[in-house]
Parts: sequence; C-alpha cells; structure tokens
Amino acid sequence: MKIKKVIITVAVVAVVGAAAAGGVYAYKSYQQNQLVAEVQRVGNISWGYWGDSATSYGMVTNDSSQEIYLADSKTVKKVYVEEGDTVEVGDPLLEYDTAELRIEIERKKLELSNIQNDIAIATHALETLKVTKPVDKTPPFLDTDLQQKYEEINATQNRMPEKDVNDSRIYNYITETSLPYNAADNPKGTKDDPYIFYCNKDAYVYGSFFNSIRATENGGDGKYAVFYVCKKDSSGKMVFATVPVSGDNTGTPGDSQDTESTETVENTENAQNGRASSSQPVLDGSVSPNTVSFDGNNMPIIYDSERMWYIFTGEEYVPDSAADNYLDDFFNSAMEWEEPVGYTKEELAQAIWEKEMEIKTLDIQRRQQELQLQNMQGTASDGMVYAEVAGVVKTAGDPDEYQNDGTAFLVVSGDEGLYVSGTISELLLGDVAVGTVVSANSWESGMTFDATITEISDYPVNNNGWGEGNPNASYYAYTAYIEDSSGLRNGEYLDLTISTNQSETGGLYIEKAYVRQEDGKSYCMIADENDQLKKQYVVTGKTIYGSAVEIKSGLTEDDRIAFPYGKNAVEGAAVEESSNMYW
Repeated sequence: MKIKKVIITVAVVAVVGAAAAGGVYAYKSYQQNQLVAEVQRVGNISWGYWGDSATSYGMVTNDSSQEIYLADSKTVKKVYVEEGDTVEVGDPLLEYDTAELRIEIERKKLELSNIQNDIAIATHALETLKVTKPVDKTPPFLDTDLQQKYEEINATQNRMPEKDVNDSRIYNYITETSLPYNAADNPKGTKDDPYIFYCNKDAYVYGSFFNSIRATENGGDGKYAVFYVCKKDSSGKMVFATVPVSGDNTGTPGDSQDTESTETVENTENAQNGRASSSQPVLDGSVSPNTVSFDGNNMPIIYDSERMWYIFTGEEYVPDSAADNYLDDFFNSAMEWEEPVGYTKEELAQAIWEKEMEIKTLDIQRRQQELQLQNMQGTASDGMVYAEVAGVVKTAGDPDEYQNDGTAFLVVSGDEGLYVSGTISELLLGDVAVGTVVSANSWESGMTFDATITEISDYPVNNNGWGEGNPNASYYAYTAYIEDSSGLRNGEYLDLTISTNQSETGGLYIEKAYVRQEDGKSYCMIADENDQLKKQYVVTGKTIYGSAVEIKSGLTEDDRIAFPYGKNAVEGAAVEESSNMYW
C-alpha cells in the first residue's frame, strides 16, 4: 500500500489549493503583462535570393597593364616617367628609398605575423565552438493542457463512492453519518453490542467519525465500533455462512475457514434439528488483520474532521494529487530557474557562422599582405621598379602630393582588357557555358568587374586551388575576358562567382533562427493587431546559404517578427518596435 507523507499544515494545503484554482492563471497573466518583446518588419530581415553560386578565385594573367600602389609616399626617391610617356619592358619607372623600404618590409612582416596570429586564434575559437554543446535557455513553462488533464484525473480518482459499487453493505470510507451493518438492531455501541461495519481492506475513516464515537465533554460515554474485512464472491458481493446463534446480538461474522462447509447450509436444516442458526458475513482470511476495534472512551483528543486514516494500518490517508504536484514542481522550478550560461542551438550556429566569416576576412587580408610583401621584397635590392609591359603611362603621381587613398600611383596600360582563370565543378558544366558572365571582385580595391567566359577546358585540373565546393567532384578550368579592366593590374587576385538557378530567384527568405519547430510544424512569433505576440504557423521551403530558409506561406514582408527564443518570446507578451537585427 502506497502511503503519502502528511501535508505539514492546513495553511500549506490552502495555498496549494488556491494556486490550483486560480493562481496559475494569475501568475501567467502577470508574467505576460511584464514581458516586452522587440519586433521588426520581416522585410528588414529578408535575405532575398539570387540563385546558387559557384566560387573560386584566380589571378589576372595577361600583361596588358601594370599598376603600382604605394604603401608610403615617402619611400619614393625618384619618378622616371610622366603621363603620356611610352615605355618598353624593362624601362625604369620609379626608384624607392631602399633604407625606408627595408623598414617598411619589416613592418609588413610584423603586420603579416599579427594577421597570422589572429587567424590562429580565430581558428582555435572556431574549433572550440564546433565542439561546444548548446544549452536550453527555455524558462519553465506551465503546460495548462497538461494541468487540466491532471485535474480531470484527480476528479475521476476522487469520485470513489462511499460504498462498494457491487455491494452497498460494504464501505470504502466511513464518516459520522455512515450507518453500521447492524443498524436495524439498534446497537448500543458498547463492547458487548458494538457498531459493526463491513468494509474493503483499504477502507479509511474520517476524523469526523472518531469525533462522533468519542466520549463527550459533558460526560457522555464513548461508543465501541468494530470493522471487518469481509470475503467477497466473484461478483463482488458478501459471502455468507450459516452459524449457530449463541444467544447474543453481536453479529459476529463466521470464520472464513468454515466458509466452504457452512455457507451452503440452510436455516431450515438447523431448525429441523432443533438448533437455532444465523446467516453471517464471512471474514476475508487473506487479510491480516481483518478485524479492528475502536473504543471511543480511549480517544482523548478531538480529531481534524477532514483528515483520514486507513482503518487496518492506522496510517494517515492523504489523497495524491497529480495536479497539485505538477503545480508545486512548476512554481519551485520557476523560482529557482536561472538562464544557463552558454549558447543555444541557434546562437551557436550564428556564432560559428560569424567566426567563419571572420576567418575568411582575415585570410583575404593575409593574402593581400603577402602579395604586398612579395612586391616590396622584389624591389628591395636596388629600389628600382621597371616596366613589365610595353605601353603608355596613363598615371604618374607626385610623391610630394600623393594621397594613399587606394588609387594606383603609377599605371602603364597596353592592350585594352585583361583575362582571369578560375574553376567550376563538373556538377555545374550543364549550367555554365562559353558566354556565361562571371562576377570578379578585387582583393585589393574591392571593385567588381564583369568577365565573360571565353573557354572551358575539356580536362579536369589536378586540384581546385582556393575554390569552394564538393571535394569529391572534379573541377575544370575556364578563362574569362574582362573588357573594362580599368582599376586592374597584372598579377592581381580576384574572387570569382558564377551564379546559377537564376530562374528560381525571388521569394521570401529569413534566417533559420527565426523559425521554430513544434510537433513537426514550423512557426514564427509575430505581433498581432493588438500589439501582442502570437504564434504564426508557416510553410517552409528550401534552405539557402546554409543559414536562410524559404517561407512559402504564412508570413509577409509587412508582418512584424520577434526572435522566438528567450524569456520574452511567449504568446501574449507586449511588443515594441526595434531597429536591432538578430543576425
């Protein structure tokens, strides 16, 4: 038999009961009234989609132009040409002060070392993030549906009738109004003529019953009551046996061991033999003890009338309430809950993406510094810079007036137009052909150029170089022509991007972190017409760039959306406009 611990005080019981009745909803309403979530137009966070892309990078390869950029104008000792001059390959263009140049080389080495160190630190941080386990920052949530289910279960359990449904002479519990089995005989409630109750083995009595049989304060005698666990047949009714009458009126039941031999004996048989007999309920011999007596004269205290005790064990009976237990657990966890330190799954994905972008930016800076260092070291021996192409000097700056604003100090231009080479995956050969336009972005100036593919190799290259894509696929080299090459120079590196699937562009795409899952369905948290958060279910489509998901229906660019994580992201919370972005 499962025994629950006694509730400490009536006050605690009252508090829990009050919470069960209305405190839950008041608490939830209070929480919602105190929460304010920031929202912004979906259009502000929409990614847009311009098709998939294949990326690689290459170097400008033909010798149609030469551009010279200065790291520090003070390093120029002499300029040998002017704008409009015609030069041949090998002609001197300018001379550096080699002493200052060597100092600049050491500075460049230090800058390169710092960048390499930053890359190492960022790479270590990225690896740490990749093995970091996300944490759940969802605060304790009161599931009102589950609470209602528990309350329904409790209501069902508490509907136990006072008497056994199969035999109304058998009690499940006894109160001060319960009638004894021998009530028709008007028992006196004494030891010789007690009140008799037949009950189930797990029956219990209320304190009100004990109060009704105890001695009264004005000198009234206490009453005597006897409880029996009776044997029941297969239909759940009392089993009776015929026993001789001893002459008293105690209603003592028959011994369960004699049941088989006596319960079929008829009263008429004993009458014919001249012996008086009586049919009495049989005790259940499988229960020990199956008989308990209470003497009201030995009850010195007044019992709490609402409390209950098991008759045959003496233990207090406390009805178990799953609803109350659930409320207790919820309020305890809500009071003790603190937001854990760490990243949620979505925050971790965002942090990894940001760190990868940081490393990519640092790597571009590293390659730029390496190229600059290589050029500086090439002129460090005699300080002379010579013409690498035959052509006309388009630009020649004055060292005393030159401003290092990212423009070339000296430009020699030969033929118009330049070429660049890149690679594409075999998986894209069906989408890319001669005439496809490539977007080329300069590492040095950041300028973007259009290049048209003029040739695609029939044979794969040995490796993909710096290209991105499936490492298990073969890659083919292509050559693209840049007609407007103003701002480019021989040997300059370009990031190359080929866009595909252009027919699938458009649509609404938002960061995946704004979309949550529930029972296999996707939803966002948006503001309703009353400026309160509500759950909006959406239909999602393809994922692009690894971070954004297509919203096919359920959301428009004019809707106001909130980040769906954190303690404020609950239905009913108030909203306020914000320009902050969560990506």
